Amino acid sequence: MKKIKLIFLALICSSLINCAKRGIPQGGPEDEDPPVLLNAEPAENSVYFKEDRIRLYFNEYIKLKDFRKQLVVSPPLDKSFYSISPQSGASKYIQIDIKEKLDENSTYVFNFGQSVVDNNEENKLPFFSYAFSTGEYIDSLYLSGNITNSLERKSDDFISTFLYPINENYSDSIIYNGLPNYVGSSLDSTSFKMTNLKKGKYLLLALKDENSNYKFDPEFEKIGFVDEFIDLPLKDSIKINLFKEEIPFKSFKPFLETENRIGFGFKGKYKDVELELIDQKKTDFVITKNKDSDTLNYWFNIKEYDSLKFVVKSPRYEEKFTLKYKKMEKDSLVINPSTKSVLELNEKFKIYSNIPITNINKDQINVLNKDSLLIPFSVEIDKNKFDVNFDFELLPNDNYIVNLYPDALTDFLKTTNDTISYKFKTKSRTEYGTLKLGISNVKEYPIIIHLTNNKDELIRKKILNSFNDPCVFEYLKPADYFVKVIFDENKNKIWDTGNFLNRIQPEEVFHFKEEFVIRANWIIEEKIVVE
Repeated sequence: MKKIKLIFLALICSSLINCAKRGIPQGGPEDEDPPVLLNAEPAENSVYFKEDRIRLYFNEYIKLKDFRKQLVVSPPLDKSFYSISPQSGASKYIQIDIKEKLDENSTYVFNFGQSVVDNNEENKLPFFSYAFSTGEYIDSLYLSGNITNSLERKSDDFISTFLYPINENYSDSIIYNGLPNYVGSSLDSTSFKMTNLKKGKYLLLALKDENSNYKFDPEFEKIGFVDEFIDLPLKDSIKINLFKEEIPFKSFKPFLETENRIGFGFKGKYKDVELELIDQKKTDFVITKNKDSDTLNYWFNIKEYDSLKFVVKSPRYEEKFTLKYKKMEKDSLVINPSTKSVLELNEKFKIYSNIPITNINKDQINVLNKDSLLIPFSVEIDKNKFDVNFDFELLPNDNYIVNLYPDALTDFLKTTNDTISYKFKTKSRTEYGTLKLGISNVKEYPIIIHLTNNKDELIRKKILNSFNDPCVFEYLKPADYFVKVIFDENKNKIWDTGNFLNRIQPEEVFHFKEEFVIRANWIIEEKIVVE
């Protein structure tokens, strides 16, 4: 009897388990559809708008993701004029509350970018916007184009585009202290499209609006503009190059860094700047640029003073400063080699100093190879005074010793070195690769060729003055490289940025899209057609 009960109980349990298995849902395909707008109150593209609340209803629960970054209201409205919900959590509608009176006869657009996503899979509703008019019609013109960086290979995302009407109120200063009539965004791509625009003549501006204030802040923002004012309607696509302007020089209040060194923090271009000590007897001094910060250093040897007065001058700037005496420690000479083990075949040996070097006694220096043979060399002080540059023939698979005997180097504070020996070696040629480039379709020379790495850092550069100039990069470490061609219009051997007020575009740069994979003991020959 007990056996029968046990068998019966086992059958019931098995039946329940099988029923439970059949009841487990297997799931369906993953939802890949974006939310759909079902209804809007008031309706999309409404005219004579006078409401204080808008609701946008969707077919499923949605949420707003990064909408503060992606939302663009055009024309720009102060955030006190409206509020949007939900700002967190899920809902089947978006509510926009209008808190202030809007301008008459104006078309307004709330462009949410790609911030509207469904609650579960976060499928994006791309470029979702809602427009209405306080007048009798909706402005319907549009403008589209592409925004790229001038010098950098990779383009920025979320670039704002601004339109300013050309009328009696227009001046160039409006981009610094006014607001545009229309605002757009490239979102996370290089292309942009501005909709619901009114017929007329405009200034078109692209801006990396870091602080989202709809104004150009040259100190930390990139800008791009179209040379001529544009007339809407316009069917042609527009290309804009983004660049960082060179800001005017300005010095900050100086500070004592050590007993013989004063720091002048600054911003802007410093090449033509003069630091002059006034109301003091003539003294030896050296001015250097700090390698790690935007600071000019004034080195001096005055031992006793109550205060020092300086004038800082550039062609368009002048300011005076007074610095009071303060007990500080003295700098001590520290020198280091550019390498402690391996020197690449394309490099030069250098010595770095923490105090400006004022004199080199070449008789107290020698360079030896692995056979202890003396090697002819030249040596000089870098313009910034911190680097001592050596030049001698480097051979593959060789060992070198650079000996500095006492008094070989003298710094600004009259300190000299003790005996020092630096040992290093070179690699075999087979450990490097070579890139040979043939560059065609260049209309005007000179051009500057930049070879960069994956981080867009400059690795090598060459200046070509004619079609016949070879473009060969030897002794490259195995890695991926990119090439950009700079059209050096003013022939100063560097890339020059632009300036909005002077209507100067940056020098043109062609970015070759494909990467060059350099491997050890390889020679790659490639042709680049400039477009």
